[in-house]
Amino acid sequence: MPIQRLAWKFVIAGSKGAGKSSFISYIVYGEPAPILPRSLVKKSLNREINGHKLAVDILFQEVDGGIENFIPTATAFIIVVDVTSADSLSEARNIIMEIKNAKKNNIFVIGNKIDLKYEAQIWIDDMEELKNKFSTKYYMVSCKDGIGFETLLEDIINSIATKTQARRANE
Repeated sequence: MPIQRLAWKFVIAGSKGAGKSSFISYIVYGEPAPILPRSLVKKSLNREINGHKLAVDILFQEVDGGIENFIPTATAFIIVVDVTSADSLSEARNIIMEIKNAKKNNIFVIGNKIDLKYEAQIWIDDMEELKNKFSTKYYMVSCKDGIGFETLLEDIINSIATKTQARRANE
């Protein structure tokens, strides 16, 4: 079976200071690097999913506000929430509603800074509430310590690839 080449754009959004740049850095480079260019950052992967060989180029685009400009071209949205800030959860809800209103469904919420759990104002029950209300998936991570990244990207890729293959089968 031939390798299917795909290019996906992941829009990374969330409140200021939530850890969007650190999240991208950890996913792409395997370590936190606080200074990233505000351009697209690319990661290439080869996977076999449901018997299909895929070569996927993932473009990560960090955005601060104005997410409506990125909705039409995004494959997925990753909303980073600072678990030490209740305002971060409120902003995440607003972003998710805007994305859902545009009929987009590949939304993943990242609860960041779990290494600061004793300062947390948001925790798993709040993330479960988002999941149930908006049909999103969520993950709890620490970009500082690298906790929670073991299967995160694999899970996101599998979720999107499975939905994409199901949609194409119905066309």
